[in-house]
Amino acid sequence: MKLELKDFQDVAVDDLLRKLRPAKREAQDEGTHQAVILAAPTGSGKTVITAALIEEILTGSDRIEAEPDAVFLWLSDQPVLNEQSKKRIASASSKLGNNDLVIVDADFDRETFTGGKLYFINTQKLGRGTLLTSSKGDKRQYTIWETISNTTRTKADRFYLIIDEAHRGTKPPSTRDANDRLTVMQKFVKGSAGEIPPIDLILGVSATPQRFQQLIDSEANRTPRKCEVNPLDVRASGLLKDRIMVFYPNEDFPTDTTMLRAAVKQWHAMVKDGAATHRRRVCRWCSRR
Repeated sequence: MKLELKDFQDVAVDDLLRKLRPAKREAQDEGTHQAVILAAPTGSGKTVITAALIEEILTGSDRIEAEPDAVFLWLSDQPVLNEQSKKRIASASSKLGNNDLVIVDADFDRETFTGGKLYFINTQKLGRGTLLTSSKGDKRQYTIWETISNTTRTKADRFYLIIDEAHRGTKPPSTRDANDRLTVMQKFVKGSAGEIPPIDLILGVSATPQRFQQLIDSEANRTPRKCEVNPLDVRASGLLKDRIMVFYPNEDFPTDTTMLRAAVKQWHAMVKDGAATHRRRVCRWCSRR
């Protein structure tokens, strides 16, 4: 890592690895699905912790055997979150370069994900009728569901699904047809007929994981394991503050027009200054005449 981990972050990575080892073994030997949950406060560096975990899985250490061909799929519910996570991981990781961090766009077309890489995808690209999920023909050989299913089958316990902000997408089923009853995120957890099987290894990351925990607990064939970061440890590290100072003006300024008001005010000042300068130049010219 380019960044030196805080003590509590290194402890969290160690805890995640200790929970992943039996999860991987049970997924491979017993065919059961697994979920590891990272519960960490906002501001504790959840992305940095996850990046350190990915690095250690790929390169190996005295805590885990190296898996250089492991595949990581980072799922979020917004494109902007993926971009932010990618930039954060690129700035923190010394092992994952730009070529190893791949945003899955509408033109993505592969039979399986490539080992040693971290892929980013958001749920908006996985809705019914989107290019990734339904378009096949001259320009596409595989839907994204086929790519995920093929990787699940060939990589088995070396395919890791990371669900960012895992509490989202846990709403109760709707009353529409069977496939539409599940949110996109739930399809990865429960599986979806005709699309993808349940993913064997899931890492759910959230500051408020209760609803995700309930979703995992409701699955009879999935074993949950939880890693919790103590907010007191985060506060002791200096990342969380006991209090913050907030300044607010006495006058009311509508936030949607503040910049516009300031720009107009500056423009008026520039026009006034320009007019004064022009008058001075005219006066000097007249005096010479």
